Formats: sequence, structure tokens, C-alpha cells
Amino acid sequence: MFKVDYHADDYGASPHNARRLLELANTGKLQSMSFLPNMGCYEECRDYLHKKWDSLEHKPLISIHINLIDGYSLSGCKNPILVNEDGIIDCKWENLFRYSFTPGKERTALKKDIRKEIKEQIKRVYKDLPEGCALRVDSHLHTHMIPIVFDSMIGALKDLSLLEKTEYIRISDEPIWPFLTTPGVAFTYPAVNIIKNRILHLLGERARWRVKRLGIEGGMLMGLYMSGCMDKKRLDLVMPKMRKFAQRKDRYLEIMTHPGIVLRSEDRPEYCKSDLLAFFSENRNIEYDMILNREDL
Repeated sequence: MFKVDYHADDYGASPHNARRLLELANTGKLQSMSFLPNMGCYEECRDYLHKKWDSLEHKPLISIHINLIDGYSLSGCKNPILVNEDGIIDCKWENLFRYSFTPGKERTALKKDIRKEIKEQIKRVYKDLPEGCALRVDSHLHTHMIPIVFDSMIGALKDLSLLEKTEYIRISDEPIWPFLTTPGVAFTYPAVNIIKNRILHLLGERARWRVKRLGIEGGMLMGLYMSGCMDKKRLDLVMPKMRKFAQRKDRYLEIMTHPGIVLRSEDRPEYCKSDLLAFFSENRNIEYDMILNREDL
């Protein structure tokens, strides 16, 4: 079903980040957001959401932002591939990818532990969603597109008897040609983003087939090429082609952004090194302004 959804990841990364996202949501220009389940400030951000919910003129859709990159393990996992000695998730994307295609006892044990961890993360946020919120799922750094994680996520939803209640699972698949053929946009993004896009496209094809069989909305994504710096100028240039593509495919188009920002004073031990750079980035102000000033309502 065609629809354009302006979305923000990382609600719950910090209290300041949470306030920024709800400010944007209340303007009606941010339509959905993802809630991190396992940061140390989870309860504070949850309480703030509930405090503000009834007064929000525009209530955002909320997804559970499964986190296998950092944050605290909610399952008490001891697997050294996934968790460090302090109980903090410290897992690399490439390790999850590698173990998807490495048979053996280690893979079997890891998949079992991932399923338990995802189950606890989903359970935590689901019980805390404001009344009337549908169940939607995505993940931090798109790890749920990796086969071992995707299958564990579906298994966790089954364990919780929530699969039939799941309205939406993000498919991290962004078409390449609108970015390559649009003057002013082509090759204005890091080359590494092209590689990420193509890897996620291949993984997304598998996930889309699974989601379709389950009767769950998957949609398509925009936000990989310009990840971390989605400015209004380039977005306005490429959006007509993205909308046309989504309409032709009759797909939900999720514009993934990161408009929240974590203050330096909010630094926490559960942030991994890459997230430290991303959460504190001033480029998040560019994405905040893009959403605030967008015109395609």
C-alpha cells in the first residue's frame, strides 16, 4: 500500500534526544519513530513519552528498534560474540552476517541467544507502548535484515504470540537508480553507502519474501545513501522519483532519518564507539531542520 512516512530512529538514546523527537512529532511532520529498548535511560524516556502522549496533537506510530549493536542485554546473555563481560551488547554487524552462513554449534548457540535477546527487547517495549499503538518492528543499523537475526526475530514474535499482531516490519531496501540519475544528488554521498545499499538490497529480497508470506507490511526505505546527513535540498531533488517508484510498486515508503541528538553531557557507557560519533553528530540538526521545513504534506 503506497504511503509516505517520515520516520525517526533512536527514540530512547537519551532524554534530550527523546524530547527532540516528540517536539517534531507534535508538528505533524514526523509521522513515526523507533524506540530503543535497552539503553540505561529507557525508563526515563518511556515515562516522558507517557507524560506527553495525551497532549500530543499528532501522535506518531512507534516501532520497536531492536538493538544488537550496543545497550544492555535484557536477556542476561553471556555469549561473548554478542555481549561483553559488563553485560553490554558489543556485537559487530559483520560478525552477525558471517555467522548467518557459518554452520556449526557456535552458530546454533548464537541464534538461540539472539532469539532470547530479541524476545526480551520486544516484550519490554510492547508492554510499554501507549494504548492503541500497533506493533511495528525495525532494528538499529538494520541488523534484522541479516538472516540469522531476521529468523530469530520472527521466532521471537512467535514465542510471544505477537506475529499475527505485527503490523509492519521494515524492509531496508532502497532503490539505487533515483540517486544515480538525479543531478545534484548523484555521487554526493559516501561511496561506502553504495556498498551498504547493495548488501541490504540482497538481504532485503529474502526478508521481503518472508514478510509477504506472513501477510505483514514491509514497504521500502529511503535513507541509506544520505544516512546521517539528509538535507532538504537533496531530498527535494530525489523525492519525485522515489515517490513515483513507490507508487508504481504500491509500496509503503519510509523516509528514515535521525533528527534527534545526544548531548555530550549525556554520554553513557552502553554506547558503542560508532554510535558515539553518530549520536553526537551535528549533522542530526540538518535532518531535524529538513523534517521541520518539509513541504510535501
